[in-house]
Amino acid sequence: MCHLFFALPLLALPVFWLWPLSVALPLYGFAMVVSLLVYAYAWKAWRMPRLNGLDAVLGLQGKVVATGTRELTLCVRGELWSARTAGERLAVGDKAVVIAADGLMLRVRGSGGASPQAG
Repeated sequence: MCHLFFALPLLALPVFWLWPLSVALPLYGFAMVVSLLVYAYAWKAWRMPRLNGLDAVLGLQGKVVATGTRELTLCVRGELWSARTAGERLAVGDKAVVIAADGLMLRVRGSGGASPQAG
């Protein structure tokens, strides 16, 4: 349904066959303005960075909330993620930076400083 807005200039062409030019031209101009506004909004939305999910957490810093034998739980921007380190030992409350992802498992490395982005 939303793709009909992209075809609006084509769908508005029959107004030239139905009404005189003095009526059809303003109607077609209005359709073009609406189309351009929709195009601009779609372009802006398309270029926005991701704000959630896996792509958004890469490179961010989070806080370790639980540890296990091989895995730990990391809180990044309020989301809980399963994570692994590369042999590094992290304790609950330590900061860690997300460096990669294997499926839904994050790979992290320890970070000494605090960050406002930590969850």
